[in-house]
Amino acid sequence: MEKSDLNGKTGFSTRKVAVVTGATGGIGQALVQRMIARGYSVILLSRQTARDMSGVTTVACDLTDMDSLHRAATTIVETAPQIDVLVHCAGVIAPQSVGQLDSAAIANQITVDLTAPIELTNALLPAMQRGGHIVFVNSMAAIFPLAGSSVYTAAKCGLRGFARALEQELRPRRIQVTSIYPASVNTPMLSREMEAGGSIYNFIDPPQDPDVTAERIMQCCERNSREVFSSVFDKAFTHACLFSMGLLNLCLPVMKFLGRRGYRAYRRRPPQG
Repeated sequence: MEKSDLNGKTGFSTRKVAVVTGATGGIGQALVQRMIARGYSVILLSRQTARDMSGVTTVACDLTDMDSLHRAATTIVETAPQIDVLVHCAGVIAPQSVGQLDSAAIANQITVDLTAPIELTNALLPAMQRGGHIVFVNSMAAIFPLAGSSVYTAAKCGLRGFARALEQELRPRRIQVTSIYPASVNTPMLSREMEAGGSIYNFIDPPQDPDVTAERIMQCCERNSREVFSSVFDKAFTHACLFSMGLLNLCLPVMKFLGRRGYRAYRRRPPQG
């Protein structure tokens, strides 16, 4: 049976409460450290047993199992007086070409990247008060199509649509909804993605350090913003390609050249973690 160490914890009444998924990953760990430094009480949803840290509580949750997710949400809602911030940081990618897709990999990506954030938001929303903030850590794949990772692209596009509709719904309650679209991040997840045949577009620019992305997510939690990109160029270029397939096809050869060059540099300096 799943267990949680949430019951009996104190301090929720004097601190802002943040719920974070994917907190055991490279970005998530850095984000939690920043939240603690800023005085948050952090509730982690994780299949893994997290190490004891002051201000951190772990609730057992398997995001691929909706019964597990709902039990975890019930525990949080019954125990925490209110939720101030909800950050969806968990994600999974399994590069495969269409025609060779594995059904289990399809289901896992759709569940973790799209279904779980929707279900968890739905379950925890009653505990979020006026002035709360929901942050979706999305991907550039939601704007820019990744050949070879079509399922991941589809899930992230769906997550963007959900977040934008949610923002409209929650505006009267003054609950902020933000989506952040990081560039590639130098994490073990990126290494695994490339070992499985991931996109070289990840390396058009050098992958960011997880701390950089974590700080940007932290800023999203504390500012009024709807969609946040790593740069003005990323936002403008990806949106232009979204609306013009001709521009996208024209730019792909240059992007592939830059990506291959960046990937060679990446492999010469393998990521830590």
